[in-house]
Amino acid sequence: MNKLKITALLSAMVLSGCGGSGGSTGSGGTTKVDPPALQVRGDLSPALNQSVALVATYDTDMSDKATITWTKKSGPELELVATNSAVLAFDVINPGSYEFTVSYTGSDNKARTKDISFTTGTSTKILNVRRDHAVREKNKVSLKLSAPVDPQTLDVVDGVYTNVVWQQTSGPTVTLDAKNTNERIAIFKAPSVAKDQLITFSVSATHPNGQTYSDKAYVLVQNTVGIASNAIFDEVVAKVSAYNQKSPHAESLEKCIYANYFTTPCSIDSVNLIGQDYDNPTVDQIMDRVVVSHQWMGDNFRLFLENEDVNGDFKKLLRSVSAIVISYDIRPSFYWVATGAMYLDPEDLWLTPTQRDVIDIAPDYRGEFGQDLQYIMPWRYVKDNDYASSYYAKELRFNRSTSDIVPDLASLLYHELAHANDIFPANSFAGISGATVYGEYQKRKGNTIAELLTATHPKHSDEMAALGQVNFRGAKVSAQQIAYLPQDIVDFFSNDSAPTEYAYSSIQEDVATLFDATMMSARYGIERDEAITPPYDPSVGSESLALAWGQRGRIKDPLVEPRAKFVLERIMPALNATEILASLPEVTVLPVGVKWSCAGIVSDKCNDKSVSRVQGLSKSSSRYQRPVELDWQRKYK
Repeated sequence: MNKLKITALLSAMVLSGCGGSGGSTGSGGTTKVDPPALQVRGDLSPALNQSVALVATYDTDMSDKATITWTKKSGPELELVATNSAVLAFDVINPGSYEFTVSYTGSDNKARTKDISFTTGTSTKILNVRRDHAVREKNKVSLKLSAPVDPQTLDVVDGVYTNVVWQQTSGPTVTLDAKNTNERIAIFKAPSVAKDQLITFSVSATHPNGQTYSDKAYVLVQNTVGIASNAIFDEVVAKVSAYNQKSPHAESLEKCIYANYFTTPCSIDSVNLIGQDYDNPTVDQIMDRVVVSHQWMGDNFRLFLENEDVNGDFKKLLRSVSAIVISYDIRPSFYWVATGAMYLDPEDLWLTPTQRDVIDIAPDYRGEFGQDLQYIMPWRYVKDNDYASSYYAKELRFNRSTSDIVPDLASLLYHELAHANDIFPANSFAGISGATVYGEYQKRKGNTIAELLTATHPKHSDEMAALGQVNFRGAKVSAQQIAYLPQDIVDFFSNDSAPTEYAYSSIQEDVATLFDATMMSARYGIERDEAITPPYDPSVGSESLALAWGQRGRIKDPLVEPRAKFVLERIMPALNATEILASLPEVTVLPVGVKWSCAGIVSDKCNDKSVSRVQGLSKSSSRYQRPVELDWQRKYK
């Protein structure tokens, strides 16, 4: 693919419809300066099918600190997912006249409002960049093109946009990530700014029909209060708020769970573990501990707990966390002992394409690790000899239900909540008496489930342990490790007791991967495949991923099962671990020499549940086929 192209045109461009302050010379030569005003800029004359942005700013104020509310007063139905942001972004699907009001309360506590109206034009927008948004200075930004559509029917067509040019047209200069080779995506870090600054791009691309189309993109970079030198979060994070503003914990959740200005963890008096208050927490009680960057994230998490937690596992396991943070900029998901909170990447929570648009798509930093090694270990969750979950290409737009997100979200929650329960299992709540959750963690060091597992059921492969640090922690690769062939990895891994390669990342990940694989099999009949292949060779194609070794349901391997039982007994003591493990399918050997996409998969053309097939779209482009998934791509740590 071509490298991304960007031309900085830093001209003093005035956007159509922009309000602004200006100066005029009156009698006597004095200069009259207009007072600051609430401005709304952006797409003020949109076409049909356009991704619209309305940007609200007040010249003398920091929008990041303001209280902003957008309200649609009239017009056809719209899906609005960021009504409390300085940038309101949405798609105009239906023709007609629209009217909005934006309310802006700044640092002076004065409420200002402005009405905006427009009537859609007669033309139809073909190329759309997603998603215009507001971002804090120094935070990450990503923009992407949607898949090309037929200009008449607006149905997705085969092929991709080519000759993509991203041209910056205003705002402080940004540099696109040179490591990104997908020209249909732009990734950059928001610059430092002394006041709110609007960055705009003009994007052009060649459609598969040979025509060139264009669009504009808007990113409002928000000036923020500087990060304290000893802040807990020392890199910029998104603005978040309590999902339930009436929660008794709302203020504490917003101050010291996911913010840049706190330097010490919350006291347990402010935010304790859910299990200290409730032995059987309800969904409402759990939602009182949820923090989000966008309200829909909390809405969908609630729906999942209400509709899909049929065994009550997640409500029970959530007792071991202090809070649940869901934000568009979190990648990978993680649990952190400093706050006792679980932090979720919302990629497994979106139900509509508009919701998905707001999620940052910058790649996981761990993707650069281990590039010189001569093997990979792909994995997948399977059910009925097919992929358990569907693959959703980011360029395509469609809806899904809470049941569609179960395979990915359930496994993610089992994994992250295993981390929390590793440190604070249910039998630990009564003994918590310290000032902070982190202080309680320090007291439990030496007695966590991970430490006990390692002491009683240790792994034995020094080679895999070292490779785990290369692949997941960024350790420097050695010449000897570079020389390892896939068969060497087979000998190291298959004769050890780890459930996955990721289990060698840390003893905590060892526990989490044992637990999530066990519970997915026990609760959903979904098993995990593990394999060892050479790296992907684009000159050979999928045939290059021929299995040197593979297993389905490795937790039932005689070397692994005792360790899975040990973890299950301690994280969920109410369950009968012996009976559960006895009921699981025996381990299956995957055929050596068969390419990964066909090994143990019964499907047309050894295909997968790509969105093209699931949604009935006619797709032939290999770009929409499921990529090979490696452990670092699982979006957790």
